[in-house]
Amino acid sequence: MPRKLTRRFLDATIGTPWERLLRRARLREATRFIIFWNRGLGDIPLGLHQVVVELKEQLPAARITVVTRAELAECFELLPVDEIVVDPKLSRADRDVARQSMRRAGLVVDPHDVVLASPDPTRWFRNGRRRQPRLVWPGRFDALARRFDALFDAEPGDWIDIAVHVSSETATFYTYRKDWPLDRWQSLFDALRLRHPVRFVLLGLARDAAFDGMRCVDLRGRTSLLEMLSVIMQRCRLLIAPDSGVLTMAYCLDVARPLDVVSLWSDPRQGILKNGMASPNPLLRHIPLVGADEQVERISVDEVVSAVEQLLADSPVEAH
Repeated sequence: MPRKLTRRFLDATIGTPWERLLRRARLREATRFIIFWNRGLGDIPLGLHQVVVELKEQLPAARITVVTRAELAECFELLPVDEIVVDPKLSRADRDVARQSMRRAGLVVDPHDVVLASPDPTRWFRNGRRRQPRLVWPGRFDALARRFDALFDAEPGDWIDIAVHVSSETATFYTYRKDWPLDRWQSLFDALRLRHPVRFVLLGLARDAAFDGMRCVDLRGRTSLLEMLSVIMQRCRLLIAPDSGVLTMAYCLDVARPLDVVSLWSDPRQGILKNGMASPNPLLRHIPLVGADEQVERISVDEVVSAVEQLLADSPVEAH
């Protein structure tokens, strides 16, 4: 029997993997759940969020421990988990290393614990209700942007600050191109600064490309994840980004803050475009641009300029 048909048969007769996991946990009266997570940043709100929330709902006594990479740890502060354990040696390229990683991180696993060594939210919830991701943003995180006030104030003027994530920084893990060519970014910056009093806030893990003749605050490699999100929400009018973890995290924050977003895509069946997912932020406005023939490099500079100008022309709705 083909694998897909086998899965459908099992789901219909003995329950989905998620339903079976919950059933076993109830029989064992398990209260501690250890989730090993070594996938992408954007997959946390788009998939793992539902695992965590439903565990808490279905098993109110559940305590959730997450074991993950260092660069992902902060993200879990926005989910209702009870403990975050970091394996400093874990790399995204590692495969099937859950038990080894837990030992390396010094985590003691009790026989009664339920270990989710390879959670698969896409498979688990394929035929069920998909939740709208809602990342809780505690008010105290607003202050994280203040660390960079001196950089913003170094160049006097009334600027429209536009956050820019020029690279998804995960290109090696995909079979198609996710990133817009760097020369297009340079052309976009040149075009926008001739038309508007804009300043660009560069975001990312690494400062791997230089751009000429621009007013900018270059924060690449200088922020933590939460600091980056705080800067976007507190200092920026607009975010331009490819399909990336940064885009997904900003889009899924459960806040009511004005933010305009222009996103650049090859595959519209991925990320936040999948299933037409809405942002929990009622004041977020989003214009997605998909390249012709699903090639991000076929999005023109003029298309991005037009989208940005459309959003700038309309006054953003103010939060109350």
